[in-house]
Amino acid sequence: MNASIWGGIAGLASSITYFQLSESTVPKESNCSYLAPVSTDILAMVAGTVLWYRGYHHNDALVTFVGSCVLGIHAQQMLAHKGDTP
Repeated sequence: MNASIWGGIAGLASSITYFQLSESTVPKESNCSYLAPVSTDILAMVAGTVLWYRGYHHNDALVTFVGSCVLGIHAQQMLAHKGDTP
């Protein structure tokens, strides 16, 4: 298995851990960046996908890791906080 795949796996695992820890420590009634428009998360997911792809294509574990983290965090944020709004 090449380095970029390990970078992607580590990035997704890190994004899940980060999101779960941040969700458990921030009070629900606090004013967070979740109020940002959905377009912010979509643009971040596009950028994360580009980084992930470039890292995979060039076998660069660090770029793949960063892309996977960005993609994972914003996907979770969108699903957890913006999926149930009318």
